[in-house]
Amino acid sequence: MASSTTGAGSFDRKHPTGLLKNENLVWDVLAASKEPLKAYEILDQLKEQGVRAPMTVYRALEGLETKGHIHKLDGLNAFVLCNHEGPHMVQTFLVCDRCSNVEEVEVRAVAADIEPAVRAAAFDMHTARLEIKGNCNHCAAV
Repeated sequence: MASSTTGAGSFDRKHPTGLLKNENLVWDVLAASKEPLKAYEILDQLKEQGVRAPMTVYRALEGLETKGHIHKLDGLNAFVLCNHEGPHMVQTFLVCDRCSNVEEVEVRAVAADIEPAVRAAAFDMHTARLEIKGNCNHCAAV
């Protein structure tokens, strides 16, 4: 069962503390976006602030992801803010094929099934990410 449904732009984005300068810049760009952004899209928005090197953005993205403030959507090769407090290993996203809207949802059953199976396999899981593709309510109605 799903709970805690939030889209990219529909939850209160509390600015995290303790970020490095470039992490703050990248976080601000993602917070202002209504859709997932690729690293080079973030770089384009930060050029006016003096960020010109792709590695600067990639390092900031890596730091934000490690700290649990953002998620990478592998299917889109793009990034979104996390809507949870702190890092969590099991992540589930609804990705609209038409408008690219992304909603992060908490599906307790997914975590409840994955975590014991991973432990039984003696595997050291860092992240489990499920991206569900389809159409959001708005696009399905069109």
